[in-house]
Amino acid sequence: CYNNPLYQQFTLGLVEDYARSYEIGGIMWGSERQSGLLNALSLSQSSGEDPGRTTCFCEFCQKKGRNRGIDVERARRGFGEVENFVREGRAGRRPRDGSFTAFWRLLLNYPELMAWENLWVSSRHEFQAALHARVKSINPALQVGWHVWQNLSFSPFQRAEEDFAGLAGFADFIRPALYNNVAGGRFVSFVKGAQSSVYGDLSPETILNLLYRQLNYDEAPRDKLAATGLSADYVERETRRAVEGVAGRATQIWPGVGIDVPAEPGMAHSTPESVSRAVKAAFKGGAHGIILSRNYVEMKPENLSGAGAALRELHLI
Repeated sequence: CYNNPLYQQFTLGLVEDYARSYEIGGIMWGSERQSGLLNALSLSQSSGEDPGRTTCFCEFCQKKGRNRGIDVERARRGFGEVENFVREGRAGRRPRDGSFTAFWRLLLNYPELMAWENLWVSSRHEFQAALHARVKSINPALQVGWHVWQNLSFSPFQRAEEDFAGLAGFADFIRPALYNNVAGGRFVSFVKGAQSSVYGDLSPETILNLLYRQLNYDEAPRDKLAATGLSADYVERETRRAVEGVAGRATQIWPGVGIDVPAEPGMAHSTPESVSRAVKAAFKGGAHGIILSRNYVEMKPENLSGAGAALRELHLI
């Protein structure tokens, strides 16, 4: 919990130790999490979470919520209603007035849900700002930045909450995860979760096309998406969006280009050519640099060579 002082001090102490004890160039912090409301609604690339166990009502969150004027018990009851809504959707029982109408009615009847959503999002950003300040207080030359979970590529809801312009206030760099090969299968999973709640009125194909319009993508149809993955064009568009988001600030954008990120059955796999296209697309989108991702131990040398070939072609090495 970002509001638990024990967790706060543990993590702040950890980055302080890194900054004081080791000859590092900087710190990138990642936490692949989103708010309780979005989790409860299955709006995630890892859909299927228990909608009754998605948020935090610990003493610290309750205290902070009350200090902000939130009726904590009504927020808790609202989450109970969300849980019922999602369980009904997963059972195939569509609300009388439709899924989206029922979802919107929940927000109207329990505005505390959005207040609790804002509490989580703002607490996360406050904690990131504290991490940035702690490292800079020890060594101002160290770069501090954020790994941004790939779920942001599929969710217009989480995209609204993770505004790069806001993150730029306490970031030397931002590293959006743009693993285009596995992104196709992850997107299909996101659509499946979304259909059990907010988009329950629509077919999976319609949901995907709607999200493509909302997110400014032009990608494969649903029946081919997992095997195809997202294109290099996706890497370019998301990189450009991030660069435009931090325009006028010193914050740099270093996309995470996926190389042999573990793929579930039916998902696209990396090739030297796909890696090369993604690297070139990132720089075409205005990237200040790239991070070859996720882990070196996962990468096949022949696919890693695709990154080297692209960088040489771009005269960057």
